[in-house]
Amino acid sequence: MSDDIIRIRLTAASPEALRAFANETGADLGCRPIARRTAEGFQIDAYLPEDTVRSAQTRGIADVAVEWIENTSEISRQRQEEVARGNRYAARGAVPRGLGRKE
Repeated sequence: MSDDIIRIRLTAASPEALRAFANETGADLGCRPIARRTAEGFQIDAYLPEDTVRSAQTRGIADVAVEWIENTSEISRQRQEEVARGNRYAARGAVPRGLGRKE
C-alpha cells in the first residue's frame, strides 16, 4: 500500500462524467479546475493516492479513462535531495551564495 500522490489525466465524453469520477474518488482537481475539450472528449488533470488510481483504472469509474502522468511524491523526494541540509547564513558575516542579488 502506497501513500504516494499521483498526477493523472482524466478523459471522458462529458464534464458531468468527470464530475462524477471526482465525487466518487475524492480526486483533487486543484483550485480552479477547467476541463479542456479535445478530440477524445473532455480532459482534466487531477491528483489521487496511488492505490485509488490503480483501483479506478481497473474498475472503469463513470466511463472515465485514467492516464498516469507522474508520481508527484517521488518527484518531490528527488527535489528535496537537491536542497542543502545546512544553513548557508549560519556563519556570522557570511556572504550569501546561490541565485539572487548579492548586496
